[in-house]
Amino acid sequence: MYKNFTGFDNICIVGTGAIGGAFGGFLSDAGCEVTFIQKNEDIINEIKENGLSISGVKDIHLNNVTIAPPGSITQKHDLILLAVKAYSLEEAIKSTLPIIGENTYVVCLQNGLGISEVVRKYVNEEQVIEGVVWFPATMVKPGYIKVLTFYEQSILGGRSYRSQEYAKKLALLLTSAGIPTKAVDNISNEVWRKAIPVIACNSINAITRTKFGIISEIPELKESLFAVAKESLKIARAEGIELDEEYLRKSMLSALEKGYEHETSMLLDIVNNRKTEIDFLNGKIIALGKKHNIQTPLNLLIYGVIKALEGG
Repeated sequence: MYKNFTGFDNICIVGTGAIGGAFGGFLSDAGCEVTFIQKNEDIINEIKENGLSISGVKDIHLNNVTIAPPGSITQKHDLILLAVKAYSLEEAIKSTLPIIGENTYVVCLQNGLGISEVVRKYVNEEQVIEGVVWFPATMVKPGYIKVLTFYEQSILGGRSYRSQEYAKKLALLLTSAGIPTKAVDNISNEVWRKAIPVIACNSINAITRTKFGIISEIPELKESLFAVAKESLKIARAEGIELDEEYLRKSMLSALEKGYEHETSMLLDIVNNRKTEIDFLNGKIIALGKKHNIQTPLNLLIYGVIKALEGG
């Protein structure tokens, strides 16, 4: 399938968690040459031995997966998808610099705000593409990913003509591979459109430790969700982003309904005593609030609670 597309002869996925595994699995299944980079030796051995499996919207099983630790690959790649946690992004991009050439494009797939700025410190802006992922994925165990639904098309966008043209081609490739995707001109709006629901939903899900959908069934939780989103929307507007409040409310309720059984990555991080991405979510809202002299008490409260839970 991918032979119909140029500029995708070799693809590198940095990270083999839920999102990296999903993108890499769908692309590999479509016939693309995919190499995974993973720093955990146990995960490397697990996937080498048992392959990569995806279930849910599509059942995929891949044997003979190419996977290696950072620094062991030297060949320049056409495309690199960064699918690590936001707090590991800088380390990840530094480790992949040797395989980034003049014609390599780098896609960041993290949730949150200020993501592409981290990548653009090391990679030419014309080679950087921002991604907004609109499907919930869960890593059941290393090498086994569940993708339960596609909320809507995932989104790609570049901030230059060159990167935007490549984003359009990549969107077509991903759609053909089974991940509905489109390219848009105003990627900043789309980043915020995804970030605000994540800032509200994921943090409340992590604190309450409930199923995702239950949030909408408890009136007080639902109102808290909307209040956090409204506070965050004030910051977005101060940044020049125009989003409709009612649309965001409907979008969050739809996500809670469609992903009723979903456990957010922030919840799983808290349950498994791992660091969360809170600094790139509610933490960014707090920082931007200070920049614009806007109070963000709800995000500040949530940020403090999540930081305390991280330590617990």
